[in-house]
Amino acid sequence: MSTNDILKLSQAALTLDTADGPRTVLHPVDLQIHEGEWIALVGSNGCGKSTLAKVMAGLQPPTYGTVSLTAEDQPPVQLVFQNPDTSIIGETVYEDLCFVMENYGVSEEQMPARAAEALDKVGLANRIHAPASTLSGGQKQLLAIAGCLVVEPAIYIFDEATSMLDPMSRQTILSIAGKLHREGKTIIWITQLLDELAETDRVVGMEDGRLVFDGTPREFFFQRPQSGERSSCEQLGFTPPYTVRVVQQLFEQGYILNPPPLTPEELSKAVSEL
Repeated sequence: MSTNDILKLSQAALTLDTADGPRTVLHPVDLQIHEGEWIALVGSNGCGKSTLAKVMAGLQPPTYGTVSLTAEDQPPVQLVFQNPDTSIIGETVYEDLCFVMENYGVSEEQMPARAAEALDKVGLANRIHAPASTLSGGQKQLLAIAGCLVVEPAIYIFDEATSMLDPMSRQTILSIAGKLHREGKTIIWITQLLDELAETDRVVGMEDGRLVFDGTPREFFFQRPQSGERSSCEQLGFTPPYTVRVVQQLFEQGYILNPPPLTPEELSKAVSEL
C-alpha cells in the first residue's frame, strides 16, 4: 500500500445556520488519507460521520479550512449512501448507470462495456435491463455501488451502506469493498457494526463532531491508556464484538494472545496454539 496522501483535510470545519443561530457540526479536522488505505470511520448516531463524508466527497464545502485531493481520477471520490433509493434515478438498471456516466462525460461508445463490467463485479449482470423498482434492497445497494464503479473514482466512501441489509447482502458488499481495496482503491467505510472493522487498515473515531481516535483496529479494541481504563471502543459507547469480548475474558484469566484476534477464525487458530 502506498503511503502517498490522496486526500488531506487541514482544519476543515463546518458551521450551519439554524433557527437558533450558527451551529458547528464539524469541528476543525486534520486528517490524511493514504492511497490504497481502507479506513473505518466510526461513532454514534449524530457524531458527524456523514457530515465528514460529504465534506470529503465535495458535496459540502467546509466553512473553514481546506480539503485537498491529489487523485487525477474524474470524479476522484464517489459516495455510496445508506439508503440506495436516494441515488437511483433511471427506470432500468442500465438506464440508471447511463445517467451516471452521462453526468461525468463518459462517451456513449464506452457506456455498454463499462456498465456490463460494473454489473458483473457486483453480481447484477443478469439484471441489466430489469426495472430498478423490482430490485430488492440489497440489489439496489449493489446498483448504487455499480453506479460508482462505472466512473472509476480513486476513493469510495461507503456511508453505512450495509446497515439496512440482511446478513447475506451485507457480506456481499463487504466482499466487494475488499476486492476494490485489493485492487488498490482507497476505501472509507462508515459503520456502527464493529465486526466490520476486522478487515480495515485503520480506524478513525468521532464524537460530537470531533476526531477522538486514529489508529489500528487492534488499538481501537484492546489498547487501554492505563490499567483499568476503558478502550477507545468502549469510550465511544460501543459494545465490542463477540470475538473481542472473548479475547478480553481470556486476557483476564491470564491467557495472552498476541496479536489479539479480531475474527472467529483468528481466535480459533490462536486458542488451538495455546
